[in-house]
Amino acid sequence: MGGGLSGMEEAQLNAPGQPLLVVREITKRFGALTALDRLSFEVRRNEIFGIAGPNGAGKSTLLNVCAGAIPPDSGQILFDGDRVDGQRPYRLCHRGIGRTFQIPQIFGSLTVRENVEIGATFGRPFQWSSGSPGDFSVDSLLKMTNLTDLQDRPAGQVKLLARKMTMLAAVLATNPRLAFMDEPFAGLNGEEVEVFADLITRLHDRAGVVFVIIEHKIRALSKLVDRLMIIHFGRCICLDRPEVVVRDPQVVDVYLGTEFDA
Repeated sequence: MGGGLSGMEEAQLNAPGQPLLVVREITKRFGALTALDRLSFEVRRNEIFGIAGPNGAGKSTLLNVCAGAIPPDSGQILFDGDRVDGQRPYRLCHRGIGRTFQIPQIFGSLTVRENVEIGATFGRPFQWSSGSPGDFSVDSLLKMTNLTDLQDRPAGQVKLLARKMTMLAAVLATNPRLAFMDEPFAGLNGEEVEVFADLITRLHDRAGVVFVIIEHKIRALSKLVDRLMIIHFGRCICLDRPEVVVRDPQVVDVYLGTEFDA
């Protein structure tokens, strides 16, 4: 993957207020198709970061590259100052990076509780920072995600929202510092979207987990995130506060089609 950072660069990245995740000039090609084209952005240490864009913009490829499912062709990904591009997902998990999937990836024949327990045994030891309240045990995660009453049910037999919450609880049981979420609201109705968005906010506030969320439901995403990035043809065309992004003329032209109140 190449050399590390210089002493000055490392000190700057680990200084208070510096980004947790840095993506630098990432390019990924599939034959003649350039899915990501020298894409760069940063995710701060205490935010919920959103990513959206038209179909085929490169969103899923970006998530897969950042989460270790596929390697980039060029560029760098830094997590807490260390190079992580090209590392496999299990190594990223042990570093504190987790992910969820659009279609819940769970062990359907195991109980809801057993799914969360698997995450707890696979992740890294818990190291609570000063001011982080309570404990983040399997029991507390089940309670926080409203799964306590379902914990003994086979995970494949509960409703979609509960399956998504089971997957998220299992990811959180690995003790991530950053969690990528791929279209968490897909398939949910309006009320369920509100419930899930509220859960993500509470988990962020309580545990300090940084969330990076890819989502097509732009209204719900705009209400949830601190900053929103729109990508198109593998490039960032706008990155700012959601209320700024949804009124950007280029974003309206290539993605939204019309302006709206976020």
